[in-house]
Amino acid sequence: MKLFSMLMAASAIVLAAARPANQPRQRCTSPSKRIEWRQLTAADRQSYIKAVLCLKTKPSRMGLSTPLYDDFAHLHFKLSNYIHGGPPFLPWHRYFVHVHENALRECGYQGAGTYWDWTLDTAGLRHSPVMSAETGFGGNGSLNRTETSPAGRTLQCVDSGPFSHLRPEYLALDPKNMVNFNHCLWRDLPEVSEPQAFETMAASFGPANVAELQTAGNWTYYSGALEGGPHGTIHASLGGEMNPTTSPNEPLFFLHHAQIDRLWWLWQQQDPSRLSEYNGEASHFNETGSREVSLDDMLLMGGIEDDVTVREVMDVQGDRLCYTY
Repeated sequence: MKLFSMLMAASAIVLAAARPANQPRQRCTSPSKRIEWRQLTAADRQSYIKAVLCLKTKPSRMGLSTPLYDDFAHLHFKLSNYIHGGPPFLPWHRYFVHVHENALRECGYQGAGTYWDWTLDTAGLRHSPVMSAETGFGGNGSLNRTETSPAGRTLQCVDSGPFSHLRPEYLALDPKNMVNFNHCLWRDLPEVSEPQAFETMAASFGPANVAELQTAGNWTYYSGALEGGPHGTIHASLGGEMNPTTSPNEPLFFLHHAQIDRLWWLWQQQDPSRLSEYNGEASHFNETGSREVSLDDMLLMGGIEDDVTVREVMDVQGDRLCYTY
């Protein structure tokens, strides 16, 4: 943990470019292609889920006593103030999803990268193939199987599908307080408990609203509207693990953020200048102010994988990422 804190402090003040600013960005020659979950073969869906569960058998890369699976939630919580509510949101999560995908490949997954197009599921997320107990990630949490958090909250455990026995190790009780608490994977879908509220939420991530958002003309508006609109609404629409800042506990987190990345990628394709459009102010890691961001700012991964600059992930077909949709 001391090493991780030192990494954060050092990287917060040091700007390191991957290449000189005047050197052209290299492009990969054979990018992989991410496809929607419904387009994966049955074998690849099973293999993907098996690889996710495999992360629970691998040691932490952050020096924690918990498995690699839980590194992702731990890191997300630690950096939450910096990676949400400002410019770093899109590039940091783009790289975070890529790092997770690499970890799955080290666990044997050889299929296509994947995302969840939730604009197809406004009638109810629980009806989506993504939430199928047989071909997906399982359904809603159950009132018949619950646990109680250290803060006294009732957790509705997922009791269907391949993750019904998954036990995440960390839970954020509030934005500044995370506990080591082995617990069931839990969900609480508002479409079940508050159907009228879900109708309003569904409009936010539905095709019409997303199509309108994609017409935004500048980075400042687009990045904020994407994060505060469809992104946040899907987190709230799944409930459970997706509401605390330890949300990578939820396996669907990564498919959701791959979809957010896909929308940003589509927006970038409209104008080549958007491959370097990145500006605004972001909070410091120590939460005592903000500063203007730079393409040479570091995206920290806490030891899970190499830290990189924002510049290196602006183009998904650059030499660092090498994928497309």
